[in-house]
Amino acid sequence: MKRLLFIAALAVSGVIPAAAGAGTATFKGVVVGHLRGAVLVSPSSGLIRAFSGSEAVGSRVEFVGGKLVVVGRSHTALVRGIVVRRVGTTIFLSSNRHLVAIHTGRRLASASDTTPSPTTQTTPTTGDNVAAQVTVGNNGQLDEQSEDDLGPSNDSAIQVQAVVAAVGTGTVTLTVNGQTLVVPLPAGLTLPSSFVGQTVTLNLSLNDQNNQGDDNDDQGDSSDDTTSGGGGD
Repeated sequence: MKRLLFIAALAVSGVIPAAAGAGTATFKGVVVGHLRGAVLVSPSSGLIRAFSGSEAVGSRVEFVGGKLVVVGRSHTALVRGIVVRRVGTTIFLSSNRHLVAIHTGRRLASASDTTPSPTTQTTPTTGDNVAAQVTVGNNGQLDEQSEDDLGPSNDSAIQVQAVVAAVGTGTVTLTVNGQTLVVPLPAGLTLPSSFVGQTVTLNLSLNDQNNQGDDNDDQGDSSDDTTSGGGGD
């Protein structure tokens, strides 16, 4: 089983103007989340991109001529990403380095399962790629309709962007669409309270639970975060 662990220095990030240099290119999708000063938009591919704005979750939008335009409302969306963690009935996905929280009351069989027997059903876990079809509630909550397990990502670490809700001894708490995700820090590390409320970019380890030594080997990668500017597209 894989585990989630913070492995690199946080970098305070601003909002990157999405599709910079795109000119009059059109991007279409559904707003599936917010990130301080930005909206997260999922196109038909399910790979999320961030745009400056404040449009409501569920809005159908187009990016034309350098700005987002609301063209309607959608009650469904597709999100593809890597499972960061499951907490109760909530699954946290990293899609193109952006985090979303999806509520699920049931767990479905893997797309690779060949029989309906309960003994063959699998539940995607940390590090697995999934494609989740979701419905958008009136409160902006994403509720899972179906979930296809696309297999392990084979990544030992991923980079994500999120807002810090709280810091504690040995932990950092992120806020994702109104849900909180607590991430353990390496031993001896405590973050300053000045990070609370900031949008940050961070690296997360997806190493095997019993392979704790790998976390320290990745510490040198932290310098890469300082040039990320916020996770981008």
